[in-house]
Amino acid sequence: MILAAALIAVGAGCGGDAAKPAALLLPEHPAGLHLEQIVTSDAERQAITAYAEGDTLGDRTLAVLVTQSEDWEQPYDWKQPYQGKPVKLDKHEATMGGSGRHRWITWPIRTSENFESFGVLGHGLSEAELIRAANGVAADSRRPRIDSAHLPQGLDLVEAGSLPIGNWRAELGGTEQIWTNRQKRARVSVSQLPGDAGLAVLAGTMVGGDPREIRGSTGLAGGDLLSGGSLAFDWVHRDRALMTPKVRLWRENGMIVKVSALGLADHEVDAFVRELRPAGHEAVERARGQILDYPPDLLFPPADAENRPLRVVTHGRNAERAWAMGAGLRDGTLTSAFRVLSRRAEIVDGGGGTFEWKPAYARAPLTLVRDVQELGLPSDNVLVGFAGTGVREVRITYADGTSAELPLGPAGGPGGVRWFSTEAKSRPFKLSAETRNGKTTHSVRRLP
Repeated sequence: MILAAALIAVGAGCGGDAAKPAALLLPEHPAGLHLEQIVTSDAERQAITAYAEGDTLGDRTLAVLVTQSEDWEQPYDWKQPYQGKPVKLDKHEATMGGSGRHRWITWPIRTSENFESFGVLGHGLSEAELIRAANGVAADSRRPRIDSAHLPQGLDLVEAGSLPIGNWRAELGGTEQIWTNRQKRARVSVSQLPGDAGLAVLAGTMVGGDPREIRGSTGLAGGDLLSGGSLAFDWVHRDRALMTPKVRLWRENGMIVKVSALGLADHEVDAFVRELRPAGHEAVERARGQILDYPPDLLFPPADAENRPLRVVTHGRNAERAWAMGAGLRDGTLTSAFRVLSRRAEIVDGGGGTFEWKPAYARAPLTLVRDVQELGLPSDNVLVGFAGTGVREVRITYADGTSAELPLGPAGGPGGVRWFSTEAKSRPFKLSAETRNGKTTHSVRRLP
C-alpha cells in the first residue's frame, strides 16, 4: 500500500524573541509514546522565498523554491488529496496539484545537471493567481523569486532563505524529536529551531493547514502540502486517515515548532501538543537517557508486510546504544528486523530479512543471522544469532584473552532455539558454545 507521507521540516534560522531564551519543548506526558531519537539535522538546504500578507501565519501565502526530482519524464503519481494534473505556463509544461485551498505547481529546470525543479506553493490563492505567479518566476535556481508584477494582490516579500528539501521530501532542519509506538503504528515528530516571525511564515508555506490558535499564538493546523514517496510499513493502517500526516506549526518562546504525526487521531495530536513544556539542558539530557529505555516490544509493528508476526527475540544496550531484533515464523519462512537506538544519532533500521527455516538450524550449536560489519555506523558492531537446542552457554572471546557470556533468550524460537546479541568490542573475536554434555565448540553457521 502506497500513500504520500513525508514530514516537511524547516531550516535553521537566526533571530527570535530577545526577552525570552529559546528552549526546546518536551512532552510532559507523551501518552503511550516513547522517545526514539533527538537529533540536529545537517541536511543540505534548498533556496526558497516566501510572500504573504504581513509577517504572521495566515491563510494567504505564496512560496517559490527549488528542489530535486528524479522523475522529470514520468507522470506524477500523487495520491488523493495530492492528485496532480498537467498545466500550461507561458514558457513551461508543468504539473499542478494540491488539496482544498492549498495548491502547488512544479516543473523541471532543463538546464540543471542535478535534476532540480521549480515549485510554487500557494495557500488561499486561486488557480489563476498561482499560474500567474508561476509565470513570473525568475530563471535563477540559486535565488528563486517572483517578479512583483506577477504577485497576487496584497502579497509582499516576507523572507528569502533555505529549507532542507530534496525529492519533495524534507529532511529536518533544527532539532527533531521522534516519539513512537510501533506496536500501535504511531509516530510523532517534533521539530524545533530558533527563528523570527518571517522564518515562521517561510516554514508555514510548506504546511497545508488553516490558521488556528495553538498554545496562545496563531499557528497552522492541517497536513503537509508537499508529500512524496512510499509510506514505511510500520505506519500502515487500515484506516487511511491515520496514514495522512497531521501537522501543527506555531512559534513560541523564540522557537518555530512543528509537530507532525502519523497513526494518531486529531484529538490525540492536540493532546500531545498541550503536554509540551519548555525544557532546559539538563531535562534534554535526561530525555536522551530515556531513548535507551525504549521498551523493546514496542520497537516493532505486530506483523511484517506479509503479515508474519514479529516479536522481540533478543535485545541489549550499553552506555550509548540499545538494540533489538524482532522475528517471526509463518509457513516455513522466518522474517527478522533489526533496530538500533542511540543517545546521539538517528535510529538505525535495517539488517533484517527473510529466509527459509530448516529444522537443521535448531540442531546447529551457533547460527549468526547478523554478523559484525565495519562501515562506521553505530549498528555495525552488533552481532545477532541463535543457539541450538543442545546449547547451555554462549561466549565471545577476544584476541587479548578477555571473554564474556552472552545472555540467551527464552526457548521461544522455531524448534526451541534461543537468540543472543552483543556489541563486539573489537575484531577479531571467536564465538563458542558449551553444550549440555559439557563439550565446547567454535562451529558457527552464518546465514546469507
